[in-house]
Amino acid sequence: MFLKILKEYEGMTPGLSRIKEFFKSIDNPQDKLKIIHIAGTNGKGSTAVFMSEILKAGGYKTALYTSPHLIDVTERIKIGGENIPSKIFNGLSKKYLEIAVKYKLSYFEYLTALAFIYFAEQKTDIAVIETGLGGRLDATNIVKKPLICVITSIAKEHQEILGTEIKKIALEKAGIIKDNAYVVCGKLPKKAITVVKNKSSPYLYGKDFKAVNNESSRGAQNFDYINTNTELKNIEIRLLGRHQTVNASIAIFAAGLLNKKGYYLSEAHIRIGLKNAVLHGRFDIRKIDSNNKNFELIIDGAHNIQGLNAFFETFEQLGFSKKKRIFIFNVMKEKKYKYMVKKTASFAKKVILPQINNGRALNLGVLKKEFSKYIAQNKICMAGSIKSACDMISDNETSVAVGSLYLAGEILKYINETIR
Repeated sequence: MFLKILKEYEGMTPGLSRIKEFFKSIDNPQDKLKIIHIAGTNGKGSTAVFMSEILKAGGYKTALYTSPHLIDVTERIKIGGENIPSKIFNGLSKKYLEIAVKYKLSYFEYLTALAFIYFAEQKTDIAVIETGLGGRLDATNIVKKPLICVITSIAKEHQEILGTEIKKIALEKAGIIKDNAYVVCGKLPKKAITVVKNKSSPYLYGKDFKAVNNESSRGAQNFDYINTNTELKNIEIRLLGRHQTVNASIAIFAAGLLNKKGYYLSEAHIRIGLKNAVLHGRFDIRKIDSNNKNFELIIDGAHNIQGLNAFFETFEQLGFSKKKRIFIFNVMKEKKYKYMVKKTASFAKKVILPQINNGRALNLGVLKKEFSKYIAQNKICMAGSIKSACDMISDNETSVAVGSLYLAGEILKYINETIR
């Protein structure tokens, strides 16, 4: 219900004034929380999950706020790895809706507010908070005194809001940095590092810590973690791709910094937490039995150039590119879709373009025209639904769904509800 009511405020100018007024009116519950704040173009969701699982393994009552959700909005708000119960979520959303409307909160701003309220009410030990978009003006930046600020990566995305230059985008992401907080960064462009250094004394991937990749399979991978004082051998994670070892390393380094803040996270906690970390829709390999067909579907929410390149690097690394595949593809209209189409087409023998329930999705006619530059017209299929798209996949074959987290979410929902 509140989604429909608050959608009218979605186009408002980004800023913190509305959510500040909202929180002020309810005595600022967010100020009670101990927070790790994570921003970045890509990798922030994975890093947040790695971090929360390490803390959970350490026995801490750990909150996690991420976005967007794949299937149900309650996925965004978790404690101890469990979604907020629907009854509690609905109760909170109704309780504070009148105040949210008064201050004209957007949908994302209100979800952020509900998350902080829930975490404070539940007296969590620590909260891992992922930004929605950017950092400086993101609703999550209501946080005043984070323990650690993390910037996972910086690349060109949401340029209509964040700017077209790496320096400007870095300034937005670095807007989460606060005095007296540790700052940890993943692989950043040189211009971005300069921006971050102007605001803090950051710990940098490649300088202060790094991952050395060892073995990888279609079920897991392991790597060695190295910093100036420590070396952890053969750490296992189930999230696939070399980029995930970078994200895991960020979480390990941050765990070490938390020990300086009075927490206790041992090597065992780190190993257990990282191994337990799961993130659906990220190189998510599903075995599917449907309509008398058995096939394998790799579902990945890669939705920008950096994410798509990381996906295909993993795709090749694990041997899936040895032959052309069937791809289910969709993309949001504001993305660099021409590059994404060309890249995907180079791995595809056939492309299926499904209709998805999102007003930001690129028109399928435009998408088909773009793919026709690289693939024969008779190998490009339109699908009216996710079910129709899945029905077009060949038996006993590995196919791929990529291009959008919203596409990934709709496919996962279809699998969960329909396929047993």
